[in-house]
Amino acid sequence: MRNTKQLIDIIGKFKDLKRQGWVDKGVINPESDAEHSFSLALLAMLLAPDELNKQKCLELALIHDLSEIYAGDHTPREDISLQEKLQKEHAGMKQIANELGQSGWLELFDEYNNKTTKESIFINALDKLDNVITAAYYDKNKRSSQKLTLEFGKYANVKINELGNNELLDEIKEILQEISQANLVTD
Repeated sequence: MRNTKQLIDIIGKFKDLKRQGWVDKGVINPESDAEHSFSLALLAMLLAPDELNKQKCLELALIHDLSEIYAGDHTPREDISLQEKLQKEHAGMKQIANELGQSGWLELFDEYNNKTTKESIFINALDKLDNVITAAYYDKNKRSSQKLTLEFGKYANVKINELGNNELLDEIKEILQEISQANLVTD
């Protein structure tokens, strides 16, 4: 596995890479990709139902955005097609997997993006929920001059519904609804 210089570089860059959506919204001290991936892994530990392979969920959560070190963090609002974004990210993950000698990471990354397993569908939905949780936290703590929860909640709802209607996603949808309906972001 080990190329220590590459490992230091990749982990450092992952911690430094601020999430573009929050930067675009003017959030004060926005989270990094590494912070988001940790938060997503924590949600997976808390919410993954017994029918899922929890280790696979954690692995998917921890690497799902790692490729952005080389590909960049592109938001849906940018002038880049989804296909081009996915190609850049696939190439970035291939580079990281090669540098760290982790060929299985590319398969995990593709599984996440292609949503080919229950685990990858679940983590995709949690990824959207994590954005809403973060938006609610930023709103509550006045880290942006604009309200973020409603906008990110609507987007998450659409994306989670696109993943399907099944018991696997029900709890995620309930939490999203609770955040959207409750006044969780005011003092």
